[in-house]
Amino acid sequence: MTAIRDRYIDTIRALAIVRVIVYHALNLGWLTIVFPSMGIMFALAGSLMAASMDKSGLVTVGRRLRRLLPSIWVLGAVAVSVMLIHGWTADDQTAPTDPRMLLWILPLNSPPASDWGQEFVGVLWYISTYLWFVLLSPVLLPLFRRLPVVMLALPFLLVYVFSLNSYGMSDEITGPITDLCTYLACWLLGFAHHDGTLRRLKWRLVVPVALAAFVVGGWLAWINRAESNFDLTADPMANTYWSFAFVLLLLRWQPKMSSPSRIPVLDRLISLLNARAVTIYLWHNPGIFFAGLLLAEVGLDTAPVSDAVLLLGTLLWTLAAVLLFGWIEDLAARRRPRLLPVGGGTRRVAAPSAADAGDPPSQGHELDQRGRHSARR
Repeated sequence: MTAIRDRYIDTIRALAIVRVIVYHALNLGWLTIVFPSMGIMFALAGSLMAASMDKSGLVTVGRRLRRLLPSIWVLGAVAVSVMLIHGWTADDQTAPTDPRMLLWILPLNSPPASDWGQEFVGVLWYISTYLWFVLLSPVLLPLFRRLPVVMLALPFLLVYVFSLNSYGMSDEITGPITDLCTYLACWLLGFAHHDGTLRRLKWRLVVPVALAAFVVGGWLAWINRAESNFDLTADPMANTYWSFAFVLLLLRWQPKMSSPSRIPVLDRLISLLNARAVTIYLWHNPGIFFAGLLLAEVGLDTAPVSDAVLLLGTLLWTLAAVLLFGWIEDLAARRRPRLLPVGGGTRRVAAPSAADAGDPPSQGHELDQRGRHSARR
């Protein structure tokens, strides 16, 4: 794969991050159909995980944790402080004395939070799912290479099974399991992308398979439109099929891309989004919340003015977070800290920070859909 082709991966990751921010800020559910960011990011993360495991073996798991967790710890420190300042006590339903507070250290599930902490926790479902995929990859990768067709079929069966019955399990258990099943096919397509399997597939096979998955996913989204309003994150089965089809075509295509490098500003923006993907993903949602509070305070919380101002406020907040906390990604990756890593990106396959986070760069999920501005208190 050439350096210029690598820029294609950087570009679609950057688009996925931007789409996540716009989706959360403006609550545009149909964006999940136009560009299913989460499936794309899990696929890219799966490809990078396979590459790292081939190079370093099981050590890769520890490295992924080391590079991702410090940024989460900083988010957790700020979130818990905010919750305590606003009166988070043991009398609350989820208290700071809850043993599940350990999930702020290793978020294999969503950690406890008060009302003031929900906007910090909302994005962590993705981090939890990513961490589970990382931990399971030493088993998933050899199984996929031995039985690729069976493994790719497995997620569709699992999503169907868990959509029918929770088997007595609580939402705290079925939620993460559903997330894993929904995006497992995309993660496995990432393995296939790294192995070169996708590039070897003939278009006469890829196109019918993708079209069939699109048809099934689209039909499921249509019949469930009353509940989901065409937001795929509220419909795991439709999401599984649609994301699989989209990722299959996107990673099989692999066009040569030179356009970003011809536009220096665009090229640097793509580099920044990739190098600070973890920080951007973790901090943009609190930005939406606090920008919404400010808009309500000054009486600008009515559309369409509020949409534009909210999005602008979110972008400014996120930029501030990148400046304040982005360098943590560099330290975690054992690189020299930089405020704004905006150098050209055609030299390597992907920015390390983005790879390690699986690209955050969001269900009821892509953020638990708490509404547009969260300025409800």
